[in-house]
Amino acid sequence: MKPSNTDVKLQIESLLAEFNSVRAELVEAVLSVPPELRDEPFVGPWDVRDVIAHTVGWDDTNVEALPDFRAGRLPAFFARYDSDWSAINADLIARYRVEDWGRLMTSLYDSQRAFVDAMRVLRDADLDNVSLWGKRRVSPRGMMRAVARGEAQHVAQVLQFVASRQRMRNG
Repeated sequence: MKPSNTDVKLQIESLLAEFNSVRAELVEAVLSVPPELRDEPFVGPWDVRDVIAHTVGWDDTNVEALPDFRAGRLPAFFARYDSDWSAINADLIARYRVEDWGRLMTSLYDSQRAFVDAMRVLRDADLDNVSLWGKRRVSPRGMMRAVARGEAQHVAQVLQFVASRQRMRNG
C-alpha cells in the first residue's frame, strides 16, 4: 500500500529530526574547539574550518541533488566519485572555506536551513525514489541517513581532537 502524504511527512520529519540532532551535536563540538586550535589539522589535513566548509558544501550539494532524485536520475555528483570522495571534498573545502569564524558558522546554519527546507518539500514518491549507482540503490532517504552518519563521525573526530589537546595541556 502506498504511504499517505501524512505518513511521508512524518517519515521526512523523523529523518530531519535525526539530522538536526546530529547537526546540533556537530555545532556544539566545533564551538568547543578553542580559537587557538582552529587551524590545527586533525582529520588528515583538515582543521575545524575545513570540516565546517566540507559540511556546508555537502549541504548545498545535496540540495542540488534533490531535483535529480525527484526526476529519477542519479545526481550529477556521483559521476565525480573517487576514493573516499576526496576530489569533491577538496573542491567543497576550497569553495566554502572562509577564515572569518562568524561567517563560517553563519554559512553552516544557513546551509542547514536550506537543506531542511529542500527536504520538507519532497512528495510521497520522492523519499524512496531510487536511482542506481553501479549496483547500489540510492535515494533521498539513504542520502539523509548517510549525511547523519557522516556528521556523527565528524562529531566524534572533533570531540576526540579537543579531548586529546586538553589531555596534552593538562598532562
